[in-house]
Amino acid sequence: MSFIELKQVSKTVKKRPLLHDVNANIEQKSITTLEGINGSGKTLVLKTILGLIKVSGTVTVDNQPVRTEDPYPVKAGILIENPSLIEDFTATKNLELLAKLDPNISNKQIEDLLDYFDLARFPKQKVKKFSLGMKQKLGIAQAFLGSYPLIVLDEPTNALDTESIAKLSKLIKQYRENGSTFVIASHDRDFISQVATHQLYVKEGTINDEK
Repeated sequence: MSFIELKQVSKTVKKRPLLHDVNANIEQKSITTLEGINGSGKTLVLKTILGLIKVSGTVTVDNQPVRTEDPYPVKAGILIENPSLIEDFTATKNLELLAKLDPNISNKQIEDLLDYFDLARFPKQKVKKFSLGMKQKLGIAQAFLGSYPLIVLDEPTNALDTESIAKLSKLIKQYRENGSTFVIASHDRDFISQVATHQLYVKEGTINDEK
C-alpha cells in the first residue's frame, strides 16, 4: 500500500533546477533508503516529503496532500541535517521538552531511548559537552520518540561507531514491525544493506530505482 507519493516534483531556485521530475512511491511499513552523492538532492527530497519547502508537482502522505501552509497529514519523527538540540540542557530535558508536544509520550519511553543509546549514563551532563556521536544519538532518539507512523532520518549514521550503527539498525527494524514507515537518506552502503526494504537512488535532483 502506497503511503507516500511524489509526482512530477520539481524545485528551482534562481533559475537553477535543484529537483526535477521526481516521481516515487513509498510503501507503508517500508524502510526506503535514498542513496546518492553529496549534493545529489537527498535532503531536498526529505524536506519535500515533510512539506518543509515549496515545490511544483504533487506530494501526498497517507492519501492527503502535503502543503507547506497546511498541518502535516501524519505525526512524524524527524532528523534532518544536524540534530536540533538545546545544548545548555541535559539529554533528558531535551526529550522531555519535545514530549510536551504529545501527551501520549511517556517518561518510560524517554528513559528507554536514553538507555538504549547509552545516554542515560550522563544524567546531569549538558549536551554542549557531548561528543558528536552522543549528539547524533540524541537526535536519533528525538526522531524515535512517539513511535510515529513516519520516521525520516537524514544521514543517521554520521559520527556513530559500529556498535551504535548496529543498535540503530535493530531499532529501525523493530519500529517497522510495530507499524512505522521509514525514509532514510544515507551514503553508508553497509547500513543501507542492513535495513533497506526498498532502495532509491538520487542523482542530479531526480530519483531512479536503479543506480
